[in-house]
Amino acid sequence: MSATSPPGRDEPLVGRAGELDDLDALLAGATSGEGVTVLLEGEPGVGRTRLVEALQRTADLLGLEVRTGRAVGPSAPPYALLGDALLGPAHGRGAGAGDAHGPVVAELADLLGLLPPDRADAAARYARADELFAALVRRNGEHGPWVLVLEDLHLADACSLRLLAELAGEGTLPHALTVMTTRAVPHRPELGALVAAWTRAGARYLELRPLGSAATVELAQSLLGARVGPRLRGVLATTGGNPRLVVEVVRTAQACGVLEQREGVIEAVGTGWLDDLDQVGRAHVEHLGPDVLALLGRASVLGSSFVVGDLAALAGEPVTDCWRTLRHGLAAGVVHARGDRLVFRHDLVRAALYAGLEQEERRALHARAAWALREAGAPSHVVSAHLERAR
Repeated sequence: MSATSPPGRDEPLVGRAGELDDLDALLAGATSGEGVTVLLEGEPGVGRTRLVEALQRTADLLGLEVRTGRAVGPSAPPYALLGDALLGPAHGRGAGAGDAHGPVVAELADLLGLLPPDRADAAARYARADELFAALVRRNGEHGPWVLVLEDLHLADACSLRLLAELAGEGTLPHALTVMTTRAVPHRPELGALVAAWTRAGARYLELRPLGSAATVELAQSLLGARVGPRLRGVLATTGGNPRLVVEVVRTAQACGVLEQREGVIEAVGTGWLDDLDQVGRAHVEHLGPDVLALLGRASVLGSSFVVGDLAALAGEPVTDCWRTLRHGLAAGVVHARGDRLVFRHDLVRAALYAGLEQEERRALHARAAWALREAGAPSHVVSAHLERAR
């Protein structure tokens, strides 16, 4: 019997009780008049948006005004992120709450249509836009506590990032809980300046980590409406606790028709569908640059964990150059440090990177790995395994 239809955006928020409690406590501080800023960071698919959606529902229940903006890319028009958050209709509080700012909003709406892409060509207009947006942000708290959510700062336009960094010099926003979400990668100077400015201003840092194994299974079972069997549990373990990857594994299994239910337990049958999971793994890291992906592909030959010195020998590059490239994988959460080695956080991704190597390249890399590991003193059976794969 096939499982239920593919899950959508209404999948449950699982394993985030602690983070929600932290945000609710900060929201309570904002309702008492304290300004609070939170920098919420996490790898792609870890659930930043779902967490702030839950926060927004709490704010709605408290009758607070909620304004949200989402960045769409660095090439967006000037002030696109701030405009999305502050110029559109708010939700939560009564309809007339923002009427006092009507003239400012109207002037800004007219002004944004006149801004050329190059700030130097219209310095006075940009300065006026800075002044008006700063006034909107600073004066919004005059009507009472409110919530400002700015999502995906790593994709935000430069004008929004620059102005937000400048606002940090004046301290937290009055009567506001401000939540800014971002990934660590890609790194942009404007984003780095914003994070540094708000860190100095006392912003709270909250890293959203992957789910534990129990929560990973709980999420899958809530999507499927039944307990999952051991083979499906094994595949779910390769997601490294990333909620989006868990959802994609379930969706892929459903789409491939490999789920069977017996006595209340859903199990995956067959192995042909695993090739489809490689596409899921590659999509998860496609935002990384080609140099990072190429080096991580070589690292996948060494297994789920590897020593950087061995990877450097395999790649024919200095260890320092490897570290310089791998730091992007570390920041993105694709690999993480365990003692003197690095470990792929999601074996699903490692398998996808390995499968993406051309057959001849894979054989050559195994041959080089055998040589490098033998020189490093690896056990003979490890060296032999690489030599076998090099044939």
